[in-house]
This record gives sequence, structure tokens and C-alpha cells, in this order.
Amino acid sequence: MDWAGKKYNLIDTGGYLPNSEDKIEKAVRNQAEIAFSEADFIIFLLDGQSEISSSDRHLAELIKKNDKPFSLIINKIDDTTHEEKLYSFYELGLGDPIHISAIGGRNMGDFLDQICLKIPEKQKKDKDYSDFLNLAIVGMPNVGKSSLMNSLLNEEKSIVTEIAGTTRDAVDSYLTYFNQTIRLIDTAGLRKKSKVDDSVEFYSTVRTQKIIQECDIALVLLDAEKGLGAQDKAVIRNVITWGKGLVIVVNKWDTIKKDHQTMKEYVEDLHYKYKYTRHFPVLFISVLKNQRTYSVLSEAIKVNEQYQKKIKTNDLNEFLDYVQYNYPPPAIKGKNLKIKYGTQVHHSPPIFAFFCNYPDLYPEQYKRYLENQIRDKFGFEGVPIKISFRKK
Repeated sequence: MDWAGKKYNLIDTGGYLPNSEDKIEKAVRNQAEIAFSEADFIIFLLDGQSEISSSDRHLAELIKKNDKPFSLIINKIDDTTHEEKLYSFYELGLGDPIHISAIGGRNMGDFLDQICLKIPEKQKKDKDYSDFLNLAIVGMPNVGKSSLMNSLLNEEKSIVTEIAGTTRDAVDSYLTYFNQTIRLIDTAGLRKKSKVDDSVEFYSTVRTQKIIQECDIALVLLDAEKGLGAQDKAVIRNVITWGKGLVIVVNKWDTIKKDHQTMKEYVEDLHYKYKYTRHFPVLFISVLKNQRTYSVLSEAIKVNEQYQKKIKTNDLNEFLDYVQYNYPPPAIKGKNLKIKYGTQVHHSPPIFAFFCNYPDLYPEQYKRYLENQIRDKFGFEGVPIKISFRKK
């Protein structure tokens, strides 16, 4: 965000419970402490409609022991009748509190102005994220998406437990791999709609769908033991439908008994179960054993190059003459079909427009033939191709 000419990276953490032994709450606490240590400025947010809790006091002591600048913010002060509740917060010894109403926007401008006055003038130089690869990690719950993200970043950015569905939100991080800046997005697991019985999980699924629409390349994680299920197919279909680059990543490969033919047989079985996977790379990794995890970044960069590829119109038309000579379009309803010329009208994803005499008569079989010939000639591995027949 930016305010008054300054840019800020805002980190929202989960609720801090200092003494909880719950696995997820312990992991949330660890994440909050990491954020606390990395931050240049602390916003200490309290509920103005509740009494000061022992957790609030614990956090206040941590802030006092730390030398970082901070602001004590009291939320839910929706009107002047609630302002008298502010006096009780002075006992924390953190100076004058700032009262706001986040839901109503009350005092937000004053709050941001005070942060501008308190935040250190010496700011870190902004990284250049103008040219980066949007890489999403998607898949069913509990296939290791957050673990893969943490492994690639070499830090605990996402909370990981054996409890399926731990990730509820999309988490963005940036890394540089061989001079390529990558925006890495860890998403919540996608489930069949009939299985989504929780409102939070519903919105997590909606957000994951939105991330698929916004990304350039999607890493679709599969569980090596479970193989390709109906919902995995749905996830892959989703990525292809939105025209995104796709890399299929088979995780937990260390759990499979294998020989020199196992990978080949697994890929063949994958193609047999879902033929649309034939044009997309398949990688085998083990996040737990840290085996081949960085290969997903190398492959994603290769697919992104294919995703952005632009074919010259002259080359494409020479190709069209050749493929039509070898396998002319069939005659439909007594009409001789002929593609006059073609051009690539879009990249990322690649879309080809073929101008012809009877665009509505071209059978699906011939469209698939053209797509396969385009791939054989020009590549585009890992990328869905769209072909549009138009009237000359």
C-alpha cells in the first residue's frame, strides 16, 4: 500500500495466543514472531470492546522490550460514546492509544498520518517486481503445497501441519531464481463443492480460483500414493480452461516403491487416465526428503518462455500450407474447406486465428490435428493452445 508518498508492505498475522498448545495456534504464534522480528514498525491492535487480556499484556511486554517503533491502536471505537473506554488501555504503559473503527473507516486517515511520522525515514530500497513470473501452487488439500513453498523459500512462510486444510488464504512471496523474479503463491486446497461445508473454506476456494485466473503458470501438485483422482482432473481442467501454463508435480515420490520403469509407467498411466495431460511436463519430487524441489522452478521458467512465445506470421503460413498439403481438411456437407492464412493474435496464452471459407464446419478432429502439428513444429509444451476459425 502507499500513503502520503510512502510505500509500505503490510503483514497481517494470525491471532497471538502465547500459552496455547494447539498445533495450529503454536504455528500461528511462530509466524507472528517471525513477522515481528522482520518488521520495521509494529501496529499493536487491540479490541476496544473487550477487557485487556493476559495475551494483550504479554504482547505489550514484548513490545516494550523491543526497540522497534510502534503504535498502540484500539479498534471498534465506532462512535464518540465508545471513546471513554480508551482510558483503560493506558495501564499497558505504551503511551497514547490511537482509536479507530476499521469496519467504518473512522480515524483511519489520522492513524496513517501518525504512522508516517513515527516510521523510520531510512527505508529499504524497493525491489523491482515489474517483470516477474506469477507462479501459483494449487492442488487438493494435504498434498504438500505449503511445504513446497517453504522448501523453495528456505523459510517457514506458510503454516504446515498434518491437518488437511491448514492454509485458508493465498500467501504471496517473492524469490529470485537464476535472475528470474518469481511471485510464488501458495493457495488453499481445492475440494469438490459438495465437500465444502465451511464458510471460511468456501471463500478460500473462491480465492484459490481467483489466483488461478491471475497466475501465469500453475504448479498442480498430486499425491504420489493417491494418484490422479477426479478432483485432480478438475483442478487441471480449471488451469487449462483459464489458459494458464501448467506443470504437473507429483509429490511424496519417496513413499513409492520403484524401479527404473516406475516414472515412465506413472506418466503413461497419467496420460491414459486424462489424455489432456500429454502436452504438459510431469515432475517427481519429495518435499519431505528435499529431492528435486528446485526443478519445479526451472520447469516453470521454461514453460513461461513457451507461454510468451510469438510465432512469425510468415512461418505460421508456411506451416499451414505444409500441414494442409499432407492432410487436407475434410469436405463437409459438400463444401471443400480451405484455410487461407493464419496469424497468432495473442500470447500468454497463445491464440491462433485461422481465416477460412467455412469456419463453422471445421470438425473437432481437425482442430486437434492442427494443435498437435503446431506443438510438433513450434513447441508450446506446458501451454494450452487456443485456435479460432474465422471467416475470410
